[in-house]
Amino acid sequence: MAAISESDILEKRIGILESLVFGLSDKDTEYPKFAQPETSPVFAKSTNVKCIDALNNVHSKINVSVAGRKNITETFNKLSDLQKYLDPEFTDELTITPSAKTEMILAEEDFIMQTASTMQKLKELEPIISSEHVKASSMSHEKMQELSQVHLNQQDQAAHLTDKAKALLGTYNSVVSFLYRNRNIFRINWYNMIKHFFFFSSCCV
Repeated sequence: MAAISESDILEKRIGILESLVFGLSDKDTEYPKFAQPETSPVFAKSTNVKCIDALNNVHSKINVSVAGRKNITETFNKLSDLQKYLDPEFTDELTITPSAKTEMILAEEDFIMQTASTMQKLKELEPIISSEHVKASSMSHEKMQELSQVHLNQQDQAAHLTDKAKALLGTYNSVVSFLYRNRNIFRINWYNMIKHFFFFSSCCV
């Protein structure tokens, strides 16, 4: 694979910036137009120079100007260090005393101890988590789904049987209540039936 040149990297970065600035607009029509004098060291005589061409031209001239200048090259290489030194957190690290750092750590002692205890439990459970049974659990996924479906079907059947049993109990209670309320009438009717039976029996004899 061919190495990516610096100009390709620069063009890619500018393309990202263009998408952020112009969005869905036509960037060719939205680009600002430059009208520079002929003596400009950067821009050509054209009054319609695009930003990406101008930046590419500047980048090329910078590379030419720093070529062979060791001090400038070393300065460019140390830009990351300069950014680190300008970071407010780096300043805090320099200004905070060891005793202050110790107090900050002691203030988080409970949290640190709790985290250490949790990590120790995880380490103790590592053989279980890494066991073949746990690894093979993914293979039982389909079987578990089938069992879950069977369980749901059984729940539906149990609910249907429960409703049916409630209906039968309701009918039974209604019959018992009816018989209890009309027990005197049934007793009289039963007595009359027995009396008629004995009467007809005596007549037949």
